[in-house]
Amino acid sequence: MTHEPIIVVGGGLVGLAFACAAKESPVKVFESHAADLNAPGDTWDARLFALSPGTRRFLAEIGAWDKLDARRVTAVGRMVVTGDAGGELDFTAPGGDALAWIVEGNRLLHALGLRARELADVLLVAPASGESIRADAAGCELQLKDGTVHRGAVAVAADGSGSWLREQLGVAVDCDDYEETAFVANFECERAHQGIARQWFGGDGILAWLPLAGRRISIVWSASAALAAELAALGPAEFAGRVEVAGHGVLGAMRLDLPASRFPLRRLRARSLAMPGAVLLGDAAHTLHPLAGQGVNLGFRDAQVLAATLAARSPLERPGDLAVLRRHERARREDIAAMSITTHGLDRLFSAQSPVVRRMRNAGLSLADRLAPLKGALARHAMQ
Repeated sequence: MTHEPIIVVGGGLVGLAFACAAKESPVKVFESHAADLNAPGDTWDARLFALSPGTRRFLAEIGAWDKLDARRVTAVGRMVVTGDAGGELDFTAPGGDALAWIVEGNRLLHALGLRARELADVLLVAPASGESIRADAAGCELQLKDGTVHRGAVAVAADGSGSWLREQLGVAVDCDDYEETAFVANFECERAHQGIARQWFGGDGILAWLPLAGRRISIVWSASAALAAELAALGPAEFAGRVEVAGHGVLGAMRLDLPASRFPLRRLRARSLAMPGAVLLGDAAHTLHPLAGQGVNLGFRDAQVLAATLAARSPLERPGDLAVLRRHERARREDIAAMSITTHGLDRLFSAQSPVVRRMRNAGLSLADRLAPLKGALARHAMQ
C-alpha cells in the first residue's frame, strides 16, 4: 500500500467514484465548492444522467448504488429513435433488462459523498482551491490558496471540462464548438411514459425525452443557433407547447416544472491523459455531444479503470510512474475515441441539410431497426 495519498482535484461524480474505488492507497479529494451534507429535497434536479448497466454495476461494487433513493430512480426499458423523414429505430435490452437508469445529478453526488465519507482511507477537503501543483514520477505537491501544502503519490484531475489542474499541467486540448445550445427541463405529462426513452433527430436539433418517476420526464434539446434563439424567447407555457408538438403529442399535455436551463455544446479532447505524476479523468479529459447520454458513463469507466490499473501495478512501480499511467491511457483510448467519434459523427450527419443525406440517414435508421443482430449490438454497446 502506498503511504502517500492519491491527490484528487475535483469532488464531483467521477472524482468521488474514483476515491471510492481506489483500494491500494489512501485518497484525498479537494473540491472548490463547500460540501453540502444535507439530503436533496423533493424538488426534481434539472441535471439528469442515464446510467448504463455497466455504470450501475460499478456503483454497486463501490457501495454507492444502495445510497440512492430507489423511488427517484427510473429504469428505461425501451428506446425509440426517430429521424426527420420517417426513419425509426426501436429497441429494448437483450433479455428484458433495463437499457439504463435515470438518476438525478444531485442525488447521485450525495450518494457518492455518503459512501466516500464512510471510508477510512478517503478524506474530503472542501472548500479547497488550488494555487499551484508540481507533479513528477516521484509524486506530486499541491499548494492550496490558503497556503497549505499537500503531498501525494499521484495527482488525478477530475475537476471538469474547465479543469484547473489540466491547465496547470500544461495539457493541450482540441475543442470543437458545435454552435448548438442544450436546453434541459423537467415536465409533468398527461400520459404515462411507460419507461420509454425517446429521441427525435431533426435538421435543426436533437430532442431527447428521459422518463422519470410517475408521469414526469426530463428533456435535453440540442438546438441549432436559430432554433435556440426561438426557444429562449418562449414563456413557460409556450415552451411546453413547443416540446409537446416536437414530440408529436405522444404523452399528451405537458407542464414545465421550472424554467429550462441551457448551456453551449462543445466536444473536448485532451491530447494526453497521462504524464509523470498525474492523470486526467472524466470531463477534464473529454466531453461529448449529449445526444447519446454517455458522457458520465465514460467518466465512470475512466475511474474504474484507473483504480484497477493502480491496484495492479508491481511492487517496484510507483503510482506516478509514466509506465503505470500510460497503461491506463492505453486501456481507455479505444473506448473514448469510439464514443467521441460516434457522437460527433451522428451530430454532423443529422445537421446536414442535403436531401440525399437526409434520405440516407433515415434509411439507415430503418435498416438498423430491421436487422436484429445490428440492433442487438447497438443495445449492448449502449449498455456498457
